[in-house]
Amino acid sequence: MSDQAGKIVADGYDRVADAYAALESPADPWPRMRRVNSFTANLPDGSRLLDLGCGDGVPATRELAVRHVVTAVDISPEQAARARHNVPRAEVVCADVRDLSFPEATFDAIVALYLVDNVPAGDYARLFGRLTTWLRPGGRLLLSAEPAEAEVGELHTWLGVPMLINGIPVHQLVDRLEAAGLEVVDVEHEEQREGGRPITFAWVTARRPD
Repeated sequence: MSDQAGKIVADGYDRVADAYAALESPADPWPRMRRVNSFTANLPDGSRLLDLGCGDGVPATRELAVRHVVTAVDISPEQAARARHNVPRAEVVCADVRDLSFPEATFDAIVALYLVDNVPAGDYARLFGRLTTWLRPGGRLLLSAEPAEAEVGELHTWLGVPMLINGIPVHQLVDRLEAAGLEVVDVEHEEQREGGRPITFAWVTARRPD
């Protein structure tokens, strides 16, 4: 699915690779690793994990690959190249998540951190349906999203580059995940600071029914 939205996102993350890596302050870390570690705590070593929107692979992909077999995906060639360098243990694929194809029940768990905000909402149904089939029965999904009052899907200037930023209300996101066959287990909101600016994300945990 090579379209203008995908090209904008890929080019944007290519251009802001350094600036994006600097958004998280070491003195005020984002909640992602605490949530990822909690999400994967009881997974057996060697589980198969899919990391969607991996960026440069630091810190999440690198941490996951210590114990598990990780396939990591990013739409940005620059970010994917950095992830390959930073996490040589992981298989890193440069692709639009909407174009991915895996056999059914390939993964024990999927993490999609800060991903769906850059995916057109019109593609959520198809994407979430695929996530469901890629998970084994009982497999789990951890997803973060910036809540919005209405679908946006507009171009914004972000870190000095054009970027597609999309959002929907959390209850609609939950409805779409459930319509795709997932069971939503938990939804929590938590604030993080990006370059000193507070942003609240919804953290959604879901599972494929047995």
